[in-house]
Amino acid sequence: MKRMFSLCITLLLLLTVAILGTPIVAAQDQNVQPSSGPAGTTFTFNLNGFDDGERVAYWLNTPNNTILAIGDKGASASGGQVTANWTAHAGIPLGFWQFVAHGVTSGVEKVITFEVTAGGNMPAPQPSSVVPAIGASGSTFTFTAGGFTADERIGYWLNPPTGAAVVVDDTKHHANSDGQFNLSWVAPSTATPGTWQLVAQGTQSGVLTTISFEIR
Repeated sequence: MKRMFSLCITLLLLLTVAILGTPIVAAQDQNVQPSSGPAGTTFTFNLNGFDDGERVAYWLNTPNNTILAIGDKGASASGGQVTANWTAHAGIPLGFWQFVAHGVTSGVEKVITFEVTAGGNMPAPQPSSVVPAIGASGSTFTFTAGGFTADERIGYWLNPPTGAAVVVDDTKHHANSDGQFNLSWVAPSTATPGTWQLVAQGTQSGVLTTISFEIR
């Protein structure tokens, strides 16, 4: 009986040593290279776990809580794997971004967090303006901003002095061949007096510009 007990203990110890001596490798089904970098960095995203051949849509969640659409046609998962690249442009919000990929058939969704940092070869800030800078309700405000990718569509909205953002985007405005964006907006009679902001973001580059103006 004692010999049997001793044999069981010995086998248990050997099994424990074997388990502890074998490194456990966590499954890596998604990664980004590099995990952080300044404007000008090209980030490469690799993801697994989708159905073979299915279409995978993907986009970016920005640090300022907006969605940046990239890869309009998505990608096909070869062997269940998708690889995508995105280059950070000057003028985009700094901080933690998210790359989100969604399998159209399987419904599988993967999220990779990465960081866009300060530094790098940053070009000089592009000028922006509004005319007039101060106006009454009923005034026509004309906004100009540069630094976008040539001919890209520009998404835009208004931040009033209080309350939620005001959606005024007609989905038809693009930057010109020089990367400049122009927009006119008439302040309605119901506009709240105070400091407003027009926020314009390139839908391809991610470049974000904020222009402040005042309604009295």
